[in-house]
Amino acid sequence: MNVPATSWLSAIIILLDLAIVSVLVPKVILQRRESGATLAWILAIVFVPYLGLLSFWIFGTTRIRLRRRKRRRAEQHLRMSLARFRAQQQLSAADEIVASSLFTLAGKLGGAGPQPGCKATLYRDGRKAFDALEQAIDTADHHVHLVYYLWEPDHTGARLRDALTRAAGRKVEVRLLLDDVGSRKTKNKFFASLAAAGGEIARFLPVNPLNRQLALNNRNHRKLVVIDGISGFTGSMNVGDLYAGLAESWQDLHVHINGPVVHELQEVFCQDWYHATARELASSQYFPAIPPAGDICAQFLASGPADERWLAIHTLLFAAINLARERVWIETPYFVPDAAVAMALQTAALRGIDVRLLLPGYSDHPLVLLAGRSFYKELLAAGVRIFELDKTIPHAKTAVIDRIFATTGSANMDQRSFRLNFEANLFFFGNEISSELERDFRLLFREANEVTAADRANLTRSQRLTEGFARILAPLL
Repeated sequence: MNVPATSWLSAIIILLDLAIVSVLVPKVILQRRESGATLAWILAIVFVPYLGLLSFWIFGTTRIRLRRRKRRRAEQHLRMSLARFRAQQQLSAADEIVASSLFTLAGKLGGAGPQPGCKATLYRDGRKAFDALEQAIDTADHHVHLVYYLWEPDHTGARLRDALTRAAGRKVEVRLLLDDVGSRKTKNKFFASLAAAGGEIARFLPVNPLNRQLALNNRNHRKLVVIDGISGFTGSMNVGDLYAGLAESWQDLHVHINGPVVHELQEVFCQDWYHATARELASSQYFPAIPPAGDICAQFLASGPADERWLAIHTLLFAAINLARERVWIETPYFVPDAAVAMALQTAALRGIDVRLLLPGYSDHPLVLLAGRSFYKELLAAGVRIFELDKTIPHAKTAVIDRIFATTGSANMDQRSFRLNFEANLFFFGNEISSELERDFRLLFREANEVTAADRANLTRSQRLTEGFARILAPLL
């Protein structure tokens, strides 16, 4: 009896479906993701196995095996740092409890802990930020180290490339690490003059379709520069006209940092560079002694999918929100909170804390915007105030907790930043930076439109459905 070819084909397709499901579903479960993300992946694999297989191959692998270098730790003790911080700040008894708790936690999450003796200059103006960065490169004596997620081949990208080329021409060591996905438009030939002058350019996790771990989902989103081991820049500005204020205006923020915390920026660069190139930079010439530069206490904290124990940035922000006594003000362009952060924000508001979110009214990632808006109802019900900027996108990622804690850096308030990407934030302890960011927030709140429960009640059914669908994908965004 002859069996039709279509029957054989159907049987083969069914067997392949079963094979995909039986192999991938256990892999997803063993990854121990957040439950919503686990369920989303399982449903995709079961109902659309072939698409699920392709998606998992490209986006599903979140555990990255990094080349690990022996970590260099600064020889300073957390207890001494806290004592110096207390001496510089006039803390109330309640602030003392919060500061001590955050100090202890921060010291256990990575690096040398909070470092007193720092100085920070905040730049909201992209032109001024890139002017300061170019000037710092032009005065470098020994080395310039850079990590950027996105480097555009435009006027600003060429301007900074040329500054690095001039530095390399003076025999300054220049090392530039670019994320291979974020900077995909900027080819190596764009940096030919820099390479010819002796500069080194490397790509972080180059995309290779033949690699078992394609890693499209795990990108180096950091933005940091270290000059001579004693001065640094970090924040949310990538390299491009958009960030320099020469194209569409974005509300952004970058920081020029001096003082002992620069060793931590250098440490993060050395780890990333070692992974990308297998070349070790653990040498005193890259970690010179740094005298106190000011009265600010700061910590540079990195996190990413290769973290073995803690999601450091997520953990410290979560704790700070829960410890807040007066205010929690957050600015982010991409807001897709996980259950823990959403509950922390709601609980803080219910406790009577002034919780405010400054978010975009439009976005370059519309699906993320819709997913974020799907959280508005429960946040507003708890008393969280939500403000949207319509004339510009607030690209800065900042938070102010009371008057003693603030942060800015590369991490958005979303699950991609907390769990999937390699991120880094500066955390500030004390009044000076918190007060400066508080003033910025007040100006931006005046320009923004406050979202009310009545506004949300007027949504059409199709709008609610669209946001609801986007929320289903929230664990994957």
